[in-house]
Amino acid sequence: MTAYSKGKQERFFETVRLQFLPEVEQSEIVTLEELNQSFWAWLEIVYHQREHSETEQTPLQRYLDGIAQVRSADAETIRKAFLWRETRKVRKDGCIELQGNTYQVDPTFAGRKLELRFDPFDLAHIELFFGGNSFGLATVIQQGREKHIAVERLATQAPQPPKPKSALDYLAALRAEYQEQQRKQAGTLQYAKLAEGEVRPKPQPTQSGVFPEDPDPSPMEA
Repeated sequence: MTAYSKGKQERFFETVRLQFLPEVEQSEIVTLEELNQSFWAWLEIVYHQREHSETEQTPLQRYLDGIAQVRSADAETIRKAFLWRETRKVRKDGCIELQGNTYQVDPTFAGRKLELRFDPFDLAHIELFFGGNSFGLATVIQQGREKHIAVERLATQAPQPPKPKSALDYLAALRAEYQEQQRKQAGTLQYAKLAEGEVRPKPQPTQSGVFPEDPDPSPMEA
């Protein structure tokens, strides 16, 4: 990632911190699902629609103008991007420790510092890097902790007491507006068409005023 791209990403994070997170603090969000819905509603209705002072375009317009240059990342690249990283010095016996667990590495690394990359929810798989190059996985010697303590606390922390209700929940209103937009874009679902594969036209009377018979009545109609 170039310095220019990093700057743009940092500016976006700053905007989220200054504009979105304060609304979260004032909202009555109690679940992760509500938080995710609120973020997407804010992103689509507020952030993507505000014109940038320098580009004189909204972020959505700017993105669509360069859609031909957008490249999709594969699942493995995304996985690696979210791995946590910590540095450990290899002991003389070729072992390292992380979160109280002991791992064996190549003894030739004794006395050197290795970068450990790992999923904080799965400490059984530790990827080893030295000088920016991968040297495979460390071998588990002793494992007492399966998850990093930082993510274990997420599930054990007591829930915060409910916040007093305010007169206006801005994010709740945004979520409702966003859901209505999605409903209109999707259109009205024809459930009969989904179930039968097609919607039968309503029989029309002939000139004599008699409705024609259904050539292929269902058991319920017969």
